[in-house]
Amino acid sequence: MALVAQGPDLEEIYNHIASSNGGITVEELAAAGSWDKTQCTILANKLLTQSRLEIIQAGDKLLLRAVAPQLAAKLSRLDDHMRQVYLQIEKAGDKGAWSKSLKDQTKLQQHTITKATKELIKLQLIKEVKSVHNRNRKVFMLIDLEPSREISGGTWYKDGEFNSSWVEILREHCKTCLDKNPSRPVSLSDLHRYVMQHPGPQVPTEEDVLSIMKTLELDEDVTSTASADGSKCFMKRQTGSLNRPFDLFSARLPNFLSPMEDSPGQMLVPCLCCHLRNDCKAGGRICPEKCEYLTRWLQREEPSTPQDTVMDW
Repeated sequence: MALVAQGPDLEEIYNHIASSNGGITVEELAAAGSWDKTQCTILANKLLTQSRLEIIQAGDKLLLRAVAPQLAAKLSRLDDHMRQVYLQIEKAGDKGAWSKSLKDQTKLQQHTITKATKELIKLQLIKEVKSVHNRNRKVFMLIDLEPSREISGGTWYKDGEFNSSWVEILREHCKTCLDKNPSRPVSLSDLHRYVMQHPGPQVPTEEDVLSIMKTLELDEDVTSTASADGSKCFMKRQTGSLNRPFDLFSARLPNFLSPMEDSPGQMLVPCLCCHLRNDCKAGGRICPEKCEYLTRWLQREEPSTPQDTVMDW
């Protein structure tokens, strides 16, 4: 009597597909187990009807990929309308899908879309996310996805609202880090490392910390410089001789600007040796009208006799 080769059972097929990274074709599945391709196809279709497998496109190939048992149990409870809505939300990825787009894509009535999304939320398959660009619009996405920065607003937003308290906390962390290193510049990577030691509602990137430092720089709390390797470093801004911070451009100001209390006559005309003279213009950010050093120089050098007004150019 001829021996009949025993084919794979359903669980064997599922386990083999689950063990493959990123999915497997029917041909690869049959070759891997030395099974009949037709038999593999029949069993794969059965697993698909049970929501235990999904088909994904990879180039010109269709791959079988195993669905986690817990998720498969939930998907098996979906009716046709709910499944259509779920698939469109899954396709939208981290940008999400809103009700109108779901209606256009599935051709279902709005009340059907509303009912389906409510059921999917109850099953913890999808979630609602507020869009920072349209506060009255909520988008749906798979429950385990993080919304894109385009939707969530990134680190500075929470539930669609600007999280000003989080920004202030990060600013304080950065200033504290600089206070702990008063005698040396602190690199951006060191600042980021320090901030990461203080968990918050979001996980800031190094780029986020740089944005925070820019706000502190604009507030004239810190000053930046480039290290030998070209990376950016920061220091707490020192107060000037009048016990107040210099303005934003103070790091570029010349040394002559220190006041000479005892011998004002020795102070040079500020404009002649100011490194910012090429940027100085009436009505500009740097201008004679707002220059405290020019004002102080004029007050100190006010002539006492008419002949003193003659200037030697």
